[in-house]
Amino acid sequence: MGALDRLAVLADLRARVDVRQRGGSLAGRVSTEIPALDAWIGGWPRPGVVEIAGVPGAGRLGLVLPRVAHLTRRGRPVVVIDAMEQVFAPGWACPSEVSEEGVDLAALWVVRPGLDRAGWAAEQVVRSGAVEMVVLLDAPPLGRQAVRLGRACELGSSTLVVVAEQPEVELPAAVRLEVLGAAPSGGTRVSCTRSRDGRQVGERLLRAV
Repeated sequence: MGALDRLAVLADLRARVDVRQRGGSLAGRVSTEIPALDAWIGGWPRPGVVEIAGVPGAGRLGLVLPRVAHLTRRGRPVVVIDAMEQVFAPGWACPSEVSEEGVDLAALWVVRPGLDRAGWAAEQVVRSGAVEMVVLLDAPPLGRQAVRLGRACELGSSTLVVVAEQPEVELPAAVRLEVLGAAPSGGTRVSCTRSRDGRQVGERLLRAV
């Protein structure tokens, strides 16, 4: 994607966002749209960074899709930085136990910048202020760029959710979760290793995730 194309995409995103729709959230946080997760960690930070670690197939996206569906169904675009080019967007549109609404594909933007520019692309989008939520999916290790992502979220008043196989210690995440997989009795085991006030650290079993 050329520089002019990137500028055009960002301009179009800005044009689609109704700033008035950003009201109504608790200061500094927004709902995950998963009641049990909200009760546990108090929602996603906004602005701020969330890290969700775990192997693919463990249920990582089950923590993300309800909020994506909530925003897109209300005409508020969400950007997914698809580093590995593995997102099958039509599958996100289907209602499920995780999200009864399903994602509205008209407001879902999937960006495939390649592995070497995934972190850079995420930084540009969150910094732009054009969207409330960005999902960075399975990018290579971010290194020094991890710190810049936190600052970019503050400048753009955005929530960045980094979904990866391994935790990244340099990432300034306000919330760190690790999806441990399905429990024999049902539900998904999730561990919180960092929260905003430190009291939520530990493991929980979340149903319908």
